[in-house]
Amino acid sequence: MNEKGLAGVVIALPTPLHPDETVDVESLCRLMDHTINGGADAIMIGGTMGEGVALLDSQKRILVETAVAHNAGRITLLATVSETSTKRSIDFVRSIRHCPVDYWVCTSPYYNKFPDPQSVLTHITEIRGSSDRPLVFYNAPLATGNPVDVDTLDRILNMEGIAGVKDSSTNFGLFMEMLRRYPKGDRPASIMQGDESVFDVSLLLGADGVVSGGGVVFVELLKELYATACSNNPAQSMVLQRRLSQELRALLGPRAGRDWVAKIKQRLVDMDVIGASHVSAPFLTHIDTVGDE
Repeated sequence: MNEKGLAGVVIALPTPLHPDETVDVESLCRLMDHTINGGADAIMIGGTMGEGVALLDSQKRILVETAVAHNAGRITLLATVSETSTKRSIDFVRSIRHCPVDYWVCTSPYYNKFPDPQSVLTHITEIRGSSDRPLVFYNAPLATGNPVDVDTLDRILNMEGIAGVKDSSTNFGLFMEMLRRYPKGDRPASIMQGDESVFDVSLLLGADGVVSGGGVVFVELLKELYATACSNNPAQSMVLQRRLSQELRALLGPRAGRDWVAKIKQRLVDMDVIGASHVSAPFLTHIDTVGDE
């Protein structure tokens, strides 16, 4: 952590589910312990990795309440409140405002198109104003269908109550422009990289940290990569990045876009961290490994 926002390795947790899709609270607690013991600097719940958009509000409340209670202040905790509209996000924030998370996280609204940057700025301003907790903006245009340009990201970074921006656009030129505008140590909030393929170069060039879903099974490797890059060791950072990328490719297989959540959950089952690899319908709950070799 730093005084202006996030730093280090943030792990986006999957949401352990029973076969009936209720939250597996016992597995969630074990998963949190696994992540904390691995050395993560923060945990994010209910995001893309956490299937947040597929969960009922009641499930998400259980997720947040359980995480806050089990965490007991041990690690920085982020909770995702992304929704299709501003009012839906605010309604969810208000339903869990009794839970002392450290940061809310929101994307731009999804499904409907919002071509006007002011729509996104208004969305963020109103959500931020509904709570006394700072907000992290999650730029995920591949998931939301609503890209945010670099000038809008710049304005978001300078908004009151914004702790940082997580960029998962896979647009490295956009990310680099943010770093150029705001050198490390002289920026209004944190700039975090969410694209797991460029963690090494992002950190070497001044990113405050990384946010990783796949990293939940490679926490110690991510911590080593972060420390190595922050010590300005490009050669070893690239070695560790290649190792991370190879491990992820081997885990996710050739159909990563389809299988990634279930594959990561299955690895956690194999590690005896969670009880089952079930995911939310209609996504696949059983992985067909034929043709994965």
